[in-house]
Amino acid sequence: MKKEESFVHDHSCIRAVEIYRLCKVEGLDNSALMKKFGISRTTLYRILSTFERENPQIAEQMKRQGKDVTPEDYKRLQNELARLKKELERERLRADFYEEMVAFGEEVYGIRLKKAGTK
Repeated sequence: MKKEESFVHDHSCIRAVEIYRLCKVEGLDNSALMKKFGISRTTLYRILSTFERENPQIAEQMKRQGKDVTPEDYKRLQNELARLKKELERERLRADFYEEMVAFGEEVYGIRLKKAGTK
C-alpha cells in the first residue's frame, strides 16, 4: 500500500471509529451525524455496519459503554417517573371532574353540552 493510500485508509478508519462512538456511546442521532460529517444516510449506515462487522469486540464494548446508568441518572429517572405519575393522576381527576360537570349540566339544564363528533 502506498503511503498516500495508507493515510486515506487510516483517516477513514479513525472517522469510522469517531462516527460509531458518537452514535452508540454519546447517543447522537443520525441526522446530527450526517450533518457533522457531511455524509448521506446510506454512507452513515454503511460506515456503522462495516465497523460492527470488522470490529465486533470494540463495537460491543462501545454499545455497553453507552448504556451505563449512573446512580445519579437512576435517581433522576425515578424522580421523573414519580412526577409523571402524579401528573397523570391529576389529569385523570381533571377528566373525571369534567365528565361529571358535563353530566350535571345536561341533567340540570336539559341540554346536550358535548359537541357531536366530526362526520
